[in-house]
Amino acid sequence: MRSCLRGQRIQQTTAVERSYAFANSFCSSILPHLSQRFQTSPHKRAEDHKITLVNKATLLACSRVGLVWARHAQLAYQFSDKKLLKLVVKEMEVASLEYLKGDVSKPQSKPKTTQIGLLLPDAGVVFEKAEGSTLSLTGHAKGKMVRQSIINPDWDFNKMGIGGLDKEFSAIFRRAFASRVFPPEVIEQLDLKHVRGILLYGPPGTGKTLMARQIGKMLNGREPKIVNGPQILNKYVGESEANIRRLFEDAEEEEKKLGANSGLHIIIFDEIDAICKQRGSVAGNTGVHDTVVNQLLSKIDGVESLNNILVIGMTNRRDMIDEALTRPGRLEVQMEIGLPDEHGRLQILNIHTAQMRNHRKMAPDVDLDELAVLTKNFSGAELEGLVRAAQSTAMNRLIKAGSKVELDPEAAEKLLVTRADFMNALENDVKPAFGTSTEEIEQLVCKGVTTWGPKISAILEDGDLFIQQARSPESRGLVTILLEGAPNSGKTALAAKIALRSEFPFIKLCGPDGMVGYTETAKCQLIKKVFDDAYKSQQSCILVDNIERLLDYGPIGPRYSNLVLQALLVLLQRDPPKGRKLLVLCTSSLKGVLDEMGLSPSFTAILRVPNLSLPQHVLAVLEDVDCFSKAELDQIAKHLGGRRLVELFFFFPLLEDYQVGTRQWY
Repeated sequence: MRSCLRGQRIQQTTAVERSYAFANSFCSSILPHLSQRFQTSPHKRAEDHKITLVNKATLLACSRVGLVWARHAQLAYQFSDKKLLKLVVKEMEVASLEYLKGDVSKPQSKPKTTQIGLLLPDAGVVFEKAEGSTLSLTGHAKGKMVRQSIINPDWDFNKMGIGGLDKEFSAIFRRAFASRVFPPEVIEQLDLKHVRGILLYGPPGTGKTLMARQIGKMLNGREPKIVNGPQILNKYVGESEANIRRLFEDAEEEEKKLGANSGLHIIIFDEIDAICKQRGSVAGNTGVHDTVVNQLLSKIDGVESLNNILVIGMTNRRDMIDEALTRPGRLEVQMEIGLPDEHGRLQILNIHTAQMRNHRKMAPDVDLDELAVLTKNFSGAELEGLVRAAQSTAMNRLIKAGSKVELDPEAAEKLLVTRADFMNALENDVKPAFGTSTEEIEQLVCKGVTTWGPKISAILEDGDLFIQQARSPESRGLVTILLEGAPNSGKTALAAKIALRSEFPFIKLCGPDGMVGYTETAKCQLIKKVFDDAYKSQQSCILVDNIERLLDYGPIGPRYSNLVLQALLVLLQRDPPKGRKLLVLCTSSLKGVLDEMGLSPSFTAILRVPNLSLPQHVLAVLEDVDCFSKAELDQIAKHLGGRRLVELFFFFPLLEDYQVGTRQWY
């Protein structure tokens, strides 16, 4: 039997007893369903109405044994000093009387449902609460509650539209949503608190906002509230904190009414670093950012913290967020949404080209596997931009550019995106933000590298070994090399050659040319940003050229920037994150100065780049240039002095303007 308890006035009526004959072979086992609606203030919390259901004696005390119960029957019931409740019988089951008496000769029959029966002292009683009731039930006599699934029943995980983030999404689901799938009574038995916050961080364009949007669609909760960080801030005193409180008002009101049965409220903060900076780091006497952080902390994990909320924060500057916000109980699930690997890039390309393939607008020569290999260190947004650029190239072919812009009448049928369109977009239109500085690096070796002697060949071979060491899974992940030698000996060209031979997806130049006029602090921030960007790629290479110029070294004094020196000392010895590989190539013409500064021990190896010292070395360079005849080379060998390599190269373009017979040698 199931009953419904309601907080209504009970009118006494005279019951007319009628005799009813029951079969001798059955007795009743009653299953009351307890559902109650209090006529109380809506601001009263559900916890104030908790009832501990002990056993069936509670119900038997308000009735007499042997009373005939019928389905849908109603009964006035009072628990402790609470108001009168109304019990409504919802379901009754009867069991075999002979089996209960201990007659095992007859097989046990399954319980049968009935419309009417006797309530005996050994009858089982199960209490359940009515739908929409604010009553909270505890105890072993509590029945199962009908609850709505937290996952949208129409949701298909195979159609999420998130490419390359399967591992991250699985980890988020395990940490943040697995506990919410179980019924409240199981969570109560485990004394478990749901995860209330998730922080998604990573480079721009990697899919943080898309993942948060898909999480909101997946959950069968209230409509997510999406807030951009700067929208919270207000020029009026106290309004910024009030905006934070308004975001949680609906969740607070529903938890007061429904308690553990409250629906899930999702609040998404985009660019959360705009409002949750480190407290005390913002200049000024208003302290607005500090109080906003305090207000958000108190709402997520304060004295009256809510258990029906999920706060999702997104940022690409995790280092700027206040540390208190990332502790357990707050935004405790922190997931890095990094650059996709080759498999992830293939998934993203499949998603963005699905419509073209379905409508046969993509040529058969387009190989997405090939594009996934070529687009190293592309983010999801950059891959989408690559597809758009290829589409625009294909559409441009069908536009007639004359005195008027005209479209081919058969453009819809002729439009076809080919492999050449993707290659053109890859070469000219879209470049990865965390890719190789191709133009800068190739400019350093525009004249090529001449292996004029075995020492240069040995340097390149050692460079290959260091590349293998950096790639090795058993290595610490960091290899730092210093190429030192006399000025104009070719150190920068050799370092650039080694960097290009590594074929790492991320190669960046960090030199003094791009820091002219920078303050010490600005230099440190830029150098740190180059290293931080390198950590986001699986394999990275940084070329630090002319390191003494970065340090502002001057021989008169001597003088140098101690702030930049300390930054380099830290960065050159800091291991990259787990699973990331970093190769750092540095060049210097003043090794003795680096020794005095204590910078030399920071390098894994130091390679000496020699200068041209023998005639055969110079002749090897001149033969490689292919600018002189054999007779001239013999004459040059007689007049060689202590010239450096770059000085010789300076005269080669001038000599090409003169005929071979008119050149004079001094």
